[in-house]
Amino acid sequence: MRTGLIAKKVGMSRVFDQAGVNIPVTLLQLDNCRVLEKKTFKKNGYNALLISYGKKKKNKINKCAKGFFTKIKEEPSIKQKEFRVSEDNLVDSGSEIDVSHFVVGQFVDVQATSIGKGFAGGMKRHNFS
Repeated sequence: MRTGLIAKKVGMSRVFDQAGVNIPVTLLQLDNCRVLEKKTFKKNGYNALLISYGKKKKNKINKCAKGFFTKIKEEPSIKQKEFRVSEDNLVDSGSEIDVSHFVVGQFVDVQATSIGKGFAGGMKRHNFS
């Protein structure tokens, strides 16, 4: 298994192939994705990488997070996610991950977090007079 990547969806667009066929594409923004911590089978019982996304000001994080980022000597980040990987795909801590980490034509699994705006137009107002 290869490592994952954290990105922010910024929109949709389209590209045309050589035959002029319209192909819809999703535009993703990568912002300072790096490996914070490498977990190995010897030490933790499984192989995984802790990946971070973005930068956050030091005064905007809590005391526990300050201690964690001080311990690993990295800048605070907006989001962190752990990805399980095989032993041959472990990357060193502090390494930056960008789109060159993936190969052209490779299939990827995508998972999103919805903002959750409730029911659009499904609610009706009742007048109780």
